[in-house]
Amino acid sequence: MANFYPTILTNKPLKDGRFKVRIAVSHNGTTRYIPTDVIVENERQWRNGQVVKHPDASYLNTKLRAKVTQVSTAFDTIRYPEGLSCAELVTCITCNREKRLTLAEAFEELMSVSTAKPSTIAQNRHRFNSITSIIPGSTPMTMLTPLMLQRYIKRRSGKLTDVTIHDHLTLIAHIINYCQRNGYTEFTRSPVEGLRPSGYAVRRNWLSPAQVRMIRDMSLSYKGEIKFRDMFMLSYYLGGINLIDIEAIDWRVCKRTLRYKRTKTERSNKVNSLVEFDIPDEAKPIIKRYMGKDGHIRVTKLRSSMVRNGTNMRNRHPGLEDLASPSR
Repeated sequence: MANFYPTILTNKPLKDGRFKVRIAVSHNGTTRYIPTDVIVENERQWRNGQVVKHPDASYLNTKLRAKVTQVSTAFDTIRYPEGLSCAELVTCITCNREKRLTLAEAFEELMSVSTAKPSTIAQNRHRFNSITSIIPGSTPMTMLTPLMLQRYIKRRSGKLTDVTIHDHLTLIAHIINYCQRNGYTEFTRSPVEGLRPSGYAVRRNWLSPAQVRMIRDMSLSYKGEIKFRDMFMLSYYLGGINLIDIEAIDWRVCKRTLRYKRTKTERSNKVNSLVEFDIPDEAKPIIKRYMGKDGHIRVTKLRSSMVRNGTNMRNRHPGLEDLASPSR
């Protein structure tokens, strides 16, 4: 069982010679200290764990008793404290007692430990700026309510797409979950539970086999359109592989079997980080046609102009207009 009591450290005076009162935590044969904001002028104002000969002695002693009670209460919430060292116990107590983060502080702490890519973190910062334009970043996490988020949805509806609003709510959910795991908040129900923008629906866009054949067999004359179509079909044949992964693969090595790490999810925790399967025969001519001497397919310029090329192709080939609508 840990013991808690106020004390001063005579060998650690402040620069002006005064002494800060600390809460001593004795546990497993070791003692650590939690500083308070109570200060005594000299050693004569401290006796037997109490402030004496001070004009506010009664008030300061009441304050110290409340601090000890606060530390003891935080200790009671810790599971299996006997398995912790004294330093670990103090860390747990101070986290439970002091970590009353605001929304902005919780976001910054989450980003500081995030393993996401820099581009993802930058995107999250952009989303968070949009969120805090409605919900102040100074809002304490413990005071975040479903009503605040409902107001956010209402004010953003019509100005942002439903998918964007959903992404913002997902970021808020990540922040809340982070605070919950670290004991900063104790929501019985998450404030984002059951919330989604009105009209939000799961995307159901796909191409039928007939539409894929139409793209594959289309007669094209422009070089950019041909490459655009070929890269689309190569991605289709290779299980929806992204262009950034097509460009990164050394196709001299992957002649028969494709083996690569998916860039989009490379930092996600997976049992098997590699995507691996046999390359279908339909994809091999396309790979051979565009593979350079170094074994790579260059698609960087293609990625930057895909939207433009796609628009031009629909303008020149009316049959592609049907692809803009979900297949039924």
